[in-house]
Amino acid sequence: MSVTAIPELLIQILEHLSLRDLIFASHVSQQWRALVPKIDSPTRLRLLGLAFNNSVNSPHPIPLNLRVSYVNEVETKFGVLIPNPYRTILMEWPASQPPPGMHWPHSVRFHASGFCFCPRHVLEDPEVCRCADQDFITNVEITMPKETFQLVMEDPPVPVGPNHTYELFDTRVRLYTDEQNAQTLRFIRLHPADGFKWNPNKSWASFSFRVLRLSRYHFHTRNPWGTSDGCFVMMLEGPTRGEIHGWSSSGDSWYDGFEAESFWNWNYSEWDRDAVDDESGSEPQDSNPDDESEDSVSN
Repeated sequence: MSVTAIPELLIQILEHLSLRDLIFASHVSQQWRALVPKIDSPTRLRLLGLAFNNSVNSPHPIPLNLRVSYVNEVETKFGVLIPNPYRTILMEWPASQPPPGMHWPHSVRFHASGFCFCPRHVLEDPEVCRCADQDFITNVEITMPKETFQLVMEDPPVPVGPNHTYELFDTRVRLYTDEQNAQTLRFIRLHPADGFKWNPNKSWASFSFRVLRLSRYHFHTRNPWGTSDGCFVMMLEGPTRGEIHGWSSSGDSWYDGFEAESFWNWNYSEWDRDAVDDESGSEPQDSNPDDESEDSVSN
């Protein structure tokens, strides 16, 4: 074997290494350090770069072995493969602290430590955790009246006017901006029209999605109608696989909007159960719905 062939052979070997082994390989020699960035593994290379950054300590560290057992439980029980890059991050990130700028989702924390993230504040007994009653993977729906469905599915789509916005295009706090409405339109149109199911009198259309539960959210304003409470989920199938969307705790058919293209892009702020409990026990205050200065948001 020629000397010039050695780097190419090393690159092929490096491409089969886990993230932990790539970190070790980067310290073997200057030659290896120069070859590691040439491997064809974008997810591991991005994580490798993050591994050498200063990390902000999370109050909820989860060791690698518990994250691996979470992935194994989900994939074995439900016969699915968790989308990347999320799967690789869970399975290979060596530190207990999450990568810089990320968090360990609540579902993983529940698996690791019993952390409660169910909507106890709206249940009959708010002192009892119901997380064990909820599977990590579930089915959710997006539902709309016939008139809205027809407008959205027109080619090109017809702008959804005020008479047909339904809850999909006009609900404060998450579903009312032009950007979010455009994402909702894109999300619906990416799925085939013949995949929607209709109620018996053909007045309502719905589409079912298989999703992986991630973390709770709670957005609250002083307006009586300004609360959005639910769970962020990851799409497991179809053209939006790997995307993160919100579904309201009001029901599994209450869509609450696009959140992130992938786990890389998810800018999540930690949910505060104490703040939610305080709000649920207080009287709503009147305010101008268009006065953004009156709003305070927590999630």
